[in-house]
Amino acid sequence: MVPLAIPLLTGPATISTMVIYAEKSRHWWELAVLVGYGVVIGGATFAALSASGRIGRVLGRTGINVMTRLMGLILAAMAVELLADGLVKLFPVLGTGLPGAAR
Repeated sequence: MVPLAIPLLTGPATISTMVIYAEKSRHWWELAVLVGYGVVIGGATFAALSASGRIGRVLGRTGINVMTRLMGLILAAMAVELLADGLVKLFPVLGTGLPGAAR
């Protein structure tokens, strides 16, 4: 396992969330639950990456292209939602709607 692979698979938000939850934990069993989550997700990731060859054969070239476009669409939708939420927080007047419009 390359140490750089873990941050690339999880991302900064996941790492920050785990650090925050670890900081807020008061008992040893809460830390054990966090480690358990990591083990479960690690196992699921290992299973998915181990089966990637078989998944690719089942999907075929067309299925992989469809999944790539579908994941791109989902990522674009999430980006637009994040941008819209950020703009509303930055400029609260954007969240009020048009003056006189029914809510």
